[in-house]
Amino acid sequence: MSFTGEFRHTVDTKGRLIVPSRIRDELEEGQVVLTKYFNGCIAMWSRRGWEDLERSLLLLGRSKQDARAVVRLVAASAHQDEVDRQGRITLPGNLRAYAGIDRGVVVTGALDHGEVWSPGGWEAEQEKVEEGRLDELAQELNF
Repeated sequence: MSFTGEFRHTVDTKGRLIVPSRIRDELEEGQVVLTKYFNGCIAMWSRRGWEDLERSLLLLGRSKQDARAVVRLVAASAHQDEVDRQGRITLPGNLRAYAGIDRGVVVTGALDHGEVWSPGGWEAEQEKVEEGRLDELAQELNF
C-alpha cells in the first residue's frame, strides 16, 4: 500500500469529493475512514490502514492524559464511507470545517494514508519545508 501524489479537486454542494484514481486504488473494496488529523488536515485511511492506526493508538496507553486526548479526537471524528460508482466519498461538515475546506481541496499521498487539505492549509504546510530546509530536516531526522 502506498498513497502518493498531489491532486487538486473540488467538493460539490453535497460535500462529495471525487477521490483521485491513484488514491482510490489503495482503498480495499472502496472502503475509507476519514478523520481529523495533524496540522489541520483530514486523514483518509484504507480499512487496513485504519486497523493499523487503531492498534497504534491503543498502544499509547490509557493512563496518559495526552494519549487519551489523541485517541478521543481521532476516534470521535472518524467517518466511515465507501467510494460510490462515480468515485466519490462524502466529506462530513465537521471535518470540512476542521480543515477549513470550502470548495477547493488538495488531496495528497502520505504513504500509509491520504490527506485532504484546504488549498491554503497545504500551501502553508509546504512553506514549512522551504527550499534548503529539506536537507536540514533530513539530517535532523537521520533520513
